[in-house]
Amino acid sequence: MLTKGTPFSERAKPWKLGIVGWPLGYSLSPVMHNAALKAAGFPETYKEIKKQPGEELQAWLEEKAPQMDGFNVTMPHKEAVYKWVREHGEVRGVLDLPFVRIDAVNTVKVEKGRLIGCNTDGSGFFHSLPKDLDLKGKSVLLLGAGGAAKAIADYLDGAVQIGLLKIWNRHPERAEELAKRINAPGGVCRASAFTEAAEISLDGIDLVVNATSLGMKDAGDVPTEVLRQLNGRQVVYDIVYQPLETKLIKVARERKCRTITGDEMLLNQGVEAFEIWMSSGPGDGKPISIGGRSVREIMKEALNERLLRQPEADSQ
Repeated sequence: MLTKGTPFSERAKPWKLGIVGWPLGYSLSPVMHNAALKAAGFPETYKEIKKQPGEELQAWLEEKAPQMDGFNVTMPHKEAVYKWVREHGEVRGVLDLPFVRIDAVNTVKVEKGRLIGCNTDGSGFFHSLPKDLDLKGKSVLLLGAGGAAKAIADYLDGAVQIGLLKIWNRHPERAEELAKRINAPGGVCRASAFTEAAEISLDGIDLVVNATSLGMKDAGDVPTEVLRQLNGRQVVYDIVYQPLETKLIKVARERKCRTITGDEMLLNQGVEAFEIWMSSGPGDGKPISIGGRSVREIMKEALNERLLRQPEADSQ
């Protein structure tokens, strides 16, 4: 059974948990969460919830989401869910996120029909960075400007305290907006945006982070301007985890770059989401033990088993 005396530990009825996105069929979040539920003696009730952007998502948020206990949010709904929760529910900081400006939601806890949204993208990224990787004052190229990229940028600025952030996005105006956000008073690093892929330069870049869907099946690859400039001096982090070895990771390894794959970030997010749902509220999450094993251990075992069994399978 669950320890820490969490409020859900004695509930007899099945939990209603899931992940909402479009399209789905690729997420490994059900693998992790159902493994934890099963270990705790609950039915495996974490499901995929496929909702198209726009009216279908809005109708689900209004009618069905309040009946859930909690859910994760993945592409392309993170910002839309944030706007809905901000207007109809509540947005809170999570766990160790005091400096993150939340405007995208990837985890929602439902309390008496009220939606409470939060974002674990930044902390999931931060806690997956190797302990010996010192990025303070260093330069980073960030690919992407969506919900995950914003949270990662905030963490690079606030927690890691990098010196320079360069941003590229398929929609240049979004990269420029993110750069302005980071350059606002109170930040540590300086940020700038590339308006064209042809402008991307890795000169002086210490870390390359792909926070887009590029690399996933049928999503295309990161710009060739990035791939051809990798030379072993950069650390390369791709948050895509299906496939675990994206083209970016493959080329980076061929060029002798140190690489970080997205499975660790996914695991961190899964553990934090589970702790949020089990806690009395976002911000109160505590490490949970099930039968003497940590939730992290249980989820990691299930995730690794699936990745090994289906290395090219279907990606929160």
